[in-house]
Amino acid sequence: MVQYLIRLDDLCPTNNLKKWERFFHLFDLYDIKPIIAVIPDNQDPKLNACGEFNPYYWPMVRHLQKKDYVIGMHGFEHRYQINNSGLFKVNNRSEFAGLPLYIQEQKVKAAVAIFKREGVKTPLFIAPAHTFDRNTLKALDKHSDVLIISDGLLRSPYIRFGFGWIPVQLSEAVAKNKDTWTFNYHPETCTDEAFERLEKFIAENHQHFVQLSTLSFKDYTFKDYIDEYYQVYLRLLKTTVKDYLNRFRSFKLVR
Repeated sequence: MVQYLIRLDDLCPTNNLKKWERFFHLFDLYDIKPIIAVIPDNQDPKLNACGEFNPYYWPMVRHLQKKDYVIGMHGFEHRYQINNSGLFKVNNRSEFAGLPLYIQEQKVKAAVAIFKREGVKTPLFIAPAHTFDRNTLKALDKHSDVLIISDGLLRSPYIRFGFGWIPVQLSEAVAKNKDTWTFNYHPETCTDEAFERLEKFIAENHQHFVQLSTLSFKDYTFKDYIDEYYQVYLRLLKTTVKDYLNRFRSFKLVR
């Protein structure tokens, strides 16, 4: 049996709401309950430039929560402070990974305080750029009500380090015949063509989208460790080869 989840990243007060509303309309049409990565105190200049400040941002977030959308804590400020690729070696930039535990605790406590002030529950953590480390998990365990980490590369939810993990494997919807798959979209940068492909996919496969409450989590095994880090280092190898080829082409053009 196949199960699909969908996650939207980077909700903040300066979004281009038209880009987000088309997703919300599509989800409501098929009664899909997405994961929404909400930035509690956005300081990312790129996201600040996307649209006008929305004074009704937090009422909007609460409205999404009332519709049973799952609100995830998307870091604290979405501001990258260190070159570190964290547990999954995805991107060499992070708001958390590599920073001392006490600094990560400060970030988590500040984010939790904002969500609490606004009456928003965040049972799930989503690290900006997919980069975090064991200290991030320790900070979350000590200072938040987060139970689930939205990340990883396996094909089924699992339990590790005291948290449930829901892997996030794909940046666009792709048909599968078994396992659990999370599609990760960024509305601010999603093209019209990619959105149209998603519309078609959901129209044909909406019955396979599930809610978090229906998921089963298995124990993380040594085989899972091998499988996951095989995926991590395979991706690293592909990225390295791609970068090398791009540099080689650039060198030839310069010559």
